[in-house]
Amino acid sequence: MSNIRRDFLRDLLATGTLPGLIASMGIGRAMGAALDEDTAREINPDIDPKAHNFWSAFCSSDAEPIVGASGQHRGGTSHPSDDVQPVFLHHGPDGFRNAAELDVGKLVSGGDVMVSVNTSMVKVAEEDQKTFQRLKNAQIRVDVAQRTGIIPMLEAMAYTVVAGMHSIQSATASASKSTAAKKAPAGQTAVQNISVNSDAAWQKMQNIPLPGGEGRWALNLEAQRTDSLFCKLLQGVVKEAGMFMPMLGFPGIVMSALNSFNGIYGVLHSGTVPIIQGHPVRVFATQEAVQRTGAPGSVTGILLKSGTYVLMPAKQSPSMDELKKLTVTQGRLVPPKTAPTELDEAAAATLKGVTYVTFDVEVAPTIFATGAAKRAG
Repeated sequence: MSNIRRDFLRDLLATGTLPGLIASMGIGRAMGAALDEDTAREINPDIDPKAHNFWSAFCSSDAEPIVGASGQHRGGTSHPSDDVQPVFLHHGPDGFRNAAELDVGKLVSGGDVMVSVNTSMVKVAEEDQKTFQRLKNAQIRVDVAQRTGIIPMLEAMAYTVVAGMHSIQSATASASKSTAAKKAPAGQTAVQNISVNSDAAWQKMQNIPLPGGEGRWALNLEAQRTDSLFCKLLQGVVKEAGMFMPMLGFPGIVMSALNSFNGIYGVLHSGTVPIIQGHPVRVFATQEAVQRTGAPGSVTGILLKSGTYVLMPAKQSPSMDELKKLTVTQGRLVPPKTAPTELDEAAAATLKGVTYVTFDVEVAPTIFATGAAKRAG
């Protein structure tokens, strides 16, 4: 074992947790800056180079939202890597709309906002469930970040939660306690509630300040081998109580520290299979924030207002004609008038080839500091 790998594992064990490693004596920041490709490979000989590169550069650029069929951006451009980039859909009184094409006039007019992002449900497509069953491990990560700090001397902050899956079989067995799950045939698509109101890390996602009404949002869902270094570190953390369990929470971490964590996070990946993968997308929660871009008619980002957001990989995204036949009930995409007792069964049988995660979002105007909105841009 190399000295670098030995020191990394020693420091991790000494602090007891990965968050502890990041926070203790600047270890995370120092290591994050030093984790070039050769150093990363010494720590983890089985490192996934693509995952390492993705997470190392995670916050370095904004993703362009998908607005058309087959992963197309504005102007009709697309790339194979866009297949797993999330499509942001909004569901409200007007039905399903692409979140990049909502009516700006229905946003909060201006100023600062407080945002609640409650992760509600995950529904796993049949093919993706086979991947999870084969690798017996998955993680979901949610990042919501400020564009600017609340006051000039403060760095912008991010609100990040990572949850891990220990065993798809145990999750399915746990879910089978419901009447709907008992009716589902073996191997049916998993529908799992991942709203964990009692967990402090998830609760922090309920009060996210966005000065100037602008921020960034990313969702990543992936599987990787159970013998990866990441999964070995999880063995004492994630229990077999459900599919996704809260694991790491960084409520209000400054962006420089998050960048350091991302460097280490990428090193721990091995044999990664991305299901949903995307860099942060700019979000605009006020009309004023959109106007500040100077191109309100072609803003590169998504619009944020209260309602349900449904995120799914571009390659699996159904047509709007298909979505018109569905509604969202308790975080599940189901036919209208589905009985409450049949929601899980109906969700599993609907859009079988689509993995999606739903979020209940609330946006409320507020005031943090004089001039905050003027500084955002």
